[in-house]
Amino acid sequence: NNARALSTLEGIAKSLDPSFNVLTIMYPYALSRLLKNPSKSEVVARTLQSLIRSEDGKIDRTKIQRLLRDSALISGQSKRRVVWDVLKSKEGRILARGIVGEEVGTYFGRNNRKRDASGKSKKQQRKTKKKRWYYLDL
Repeated sequence: NNARALSTLEGIAKSLDPSFNVLTIMYPYALSRLLKNPSKSEVVARTLQSLIRSEDGKIDRTKIQRLLRDSALISGQSKRRVVWDVLKSKEGRILARGIVGEEVGTYFGRNNRKRDASGKSKKQQRKTKKKRWYYLDL
């Protein structure tokens, strides 16, 4: 129902202004909903993770670059603006910190520490209790 209503409104707007792009208008709201996940939806959480992680659960730079490029193209914003919009929110900064932390940890071999039978390091075991919807180890 929401998609149908949205497409109807977009059609009306395009008939008045052919250059109208509904995604430009929706972009800030959609980004905010994805990062904040106010309903704590598992679908939203999994979607965000699938957009930035490979199948083995590691941060995937290629996916992040593709997401940034696609977000800029679809929204009509610059890549710099998309990054700025992400970093403006608390959740976006936490997400970015987690991505950078994981990348730095991989570079310096921090992720190669001893692990228990479940495959988790002691630090990961402690953080499991504190996990949030975006489940990034900070």
